[in-house]
Amino acid sequence: MEADQNHSIIGDRALSSGDEDRLGFREVAKRLSISLVDHASEDGLVIGIEGAWGSGKSSLLFLIEDEFRKLPEDRQPTVINFRPWLIGNRDALITSLFGELANKLDQVALSAGDVQPISVTKAKKAAEALRSFVGVLSKAGAAIEVAGNALGLASVELAGKGVKAAGELASGKQAPPPLSDLKDKLGKSLRELGQRFIITIDDVDRLEPAEVIEILRLVRSVVDLPNIIYLLCYDGEILAHSIEKAVGVKSGQSYLQKIVQLTAMVPKPEQLQLRQWFSDELHLIASASDEDELSRLKTVIDYEGGRQLQTPRSVVRTLDSIRFFWPALREVKADLADFVWLQFIKDGNPNLYRWIEDYCSTAAVLSLGIARVEEAEKKQKLEALHNMVPPGHFDDLIYRHNFAETLPGVEADYSDDGNSFKIFQKISTRERDDNIQKRRLASPDHYKLYFALIGPSHALALDDVTSMWSAAEHSAEKAGDELLRLHNKHAAGSLTKADLLLDRISGSAYKILSSQQCENMLIALSQIMDTMYRSNPFDLFWVGSIWDRAQQPIPFLLLRLEPDHRGTVIEAMFREGLAIGWLTSLLRRETFAQGRIDERQRRPDGEWLFTNEELDLITKIMLNRYRMMSILDVFASPHPISLLFAWRQGGDEIGPRRLLESNIISDEGFIETLEHMMTIIDSSDRGRFKVLKKGNISPFMDFDTAKRRLFALEQQNGLRERAKLLAAALDDGVNY
Repeated sequence: MEADQNHSIIGDRALSSGDEDRLGFREVAKRLSISLVDHASEDGLVIGIEGAWGSGKSSLLFLIEDEFRKLPEDRQPTVINFRPWLIGNRDALITSLFGELANKLDQVALSAGDVQPISVTKAKKAAEALRSFVGVLSKAGAAIEVAGNALGLASVELAGKGVKAAGELASGKQAPPPLSDLKDKLGKSLRELGQRFIITIDDVDRLEPAEVIEILRLVRSVVDLPNIIYLLCYDGEILAHSIEKAVGVKSGQSYLQKIVQLTAMVPKPEQLQLRQWFSDELHLIASASDEDELSRLKTVIDYEGGRQLQTPRSVVRTLDSIRFFWPALREVKADLADFVWLQFIKDGNPNLYRWIEDYCSTAAVLSLGIARVEEAEKKQKLEALHNMVPPGHFDDLIYRHNFAETLPGVEADYSDDGNSFKIFQKISTRERDDNIQKRRLASPDHYKLYFALIGPSHALALDDVTSMWSAAEHSAEKAGDELLRLHNKHAAGSLTKADLLLDRISGSAYKILSSQQCENMLIALSQIMDTMYRSNPFDLFWVGSIWDRAQQPIPFLLLRLEPDHRGTVIEAMFREGLAIGWLTSLLRRETFAQGRIDERQRRPDGEWLFTNEELDLITKIMLNRYRMMSILDVFASPHPISLLFAWRQGGDEIGPRRLLESNIISDEGFIETLEHMMTIIDSSDRGRFKVLKKGNISPFMDFDTAKRRLFALEQQNGLRERAKLLAAALDDGVNY
């Protein structure tokens, strides 16, 4: 039961029976209650309980009333909690207020006895005086009928339009005495009754300006009635503004001072009290997962909590947000410190919260490499940040550092002439992967959890990653199927979920994989990459394709293999892998990287995927596979011209020429061969288009002969259109 209470939403309510007084308001209430009973004037009094919204005015009222109940019965005042929120006009206010007072007089009379100083007669006399006074006081509004009960006490009912005083309800009756006489009679009766009435009116500052004035006028009209004390709760600044707006006076405070004779300020809690209260309650709701998270949580509460927890209400609201949202985030192992930091900001500065949400969204897209932010946009975004906070908000260097540390790509700027922060800075792969692993707010895969309880649409879901590792543990075939499934799930731009997974492996995810998982992943890549291209085609002629991305994790996966098993896995990949096109791209990359084409090493040794000896083995295996391929097999590969060059660059210049010569004997075969030799290029003025480059033809057949034959075929009916397209795409220049 206690655990359920700890996780229940408290809501914006005052203290009630059984609630803990965490801020020491009880002692304040005790002193105020004694003063109200023993020292307040018998001629009537209006006391203002003043404090900012959320400072605990309503709770202080409850505690004052609770202290009254602890007094001896003959000293207890009668408390009337008057709440005018739903009451419309002036007469309705009068009706409601004095109706409640009449009911309390009824209760006083019923509880009076011979041993009490209060008698039924005195109560009845006071009720009759009240009835007469109310009837005349409300003459300017809706009709009010005042009907007595057996004791002659008033219950007030609205009876229709047009005002008639109680003495005028029956035609022909004499008009009532003047209001001043009736008030004097009521005052005398209340003084003789000797019972103190305390009328509390909470949230006066939340009424409309016109309603505020009606309440204050009502209070003013009866302020000198004996033994009646008003307790008005309000924020002085807000109430003064409402008065100025409604009445048109220059100073609402001066107007208020003519009505409110004493002011009791709600004590402002020390920030340490508020932070400790928050910490104690948070400890019942959630817990940090490790020392790092706990350390950051302490910093968040001290620095962000110190700024945002200004009132009891701010503590309750933030705790309620955590009670409501944290269970869902705990399920996915989100970071508690980041979550609490964001809740502080959401409840304390909603505009800053939205800025952070937008920034994290943009940073996540940038991490995919499919967008960029120009300097002008960075400047605009940074200016917007400063506009979201009060001047000097980031002056504290420690606070500035902590703010920057929580967000991706934000660096604190400590220079005197700087802008506090540098934003959208480059994030290292290690830092990104660490944020992803810990599901931090700075994680591009998890940031949206903190704002919408779901991951971003472009991100890998936890289920995707778990499923991939499970498949890799089972077999290479299962791993391949899972990769293909992810490749068919769109992420963002041209990226798929498979792109994200492969990029993740290249970062640091490979460290958590077993040797068996790494082996199955390597074999799966060698089997599935060509199928991935065919099932969801991508641009082979541009940077950043999934073929390129699948190359990046190879050295990391190989690193996790047992040293004596590495060669066996590499041999299995290239000898048995069905992805001949992708394996060819690996061969060509390494052939260039290690300088085997023109004896000029293109990449340092540390960037090689394979050792020199391993490349020898790979080249030998691939040459044997090429020699066994038919022309249809070559043309069926995703990038035939690349395969032909790999064959030639591997040391066999004759093999590909002979294969093509056998196919170009016929005109149909000749046209088909040239079509598979075309290349896509980019041009700033023409966009993307296909060309038939001389450099692609010359290594495999005589270019001039091929050119004359192509032009001749333009004149033949059967192949004319295809020949014309090839001729138009023909490029006589050097190889690009």
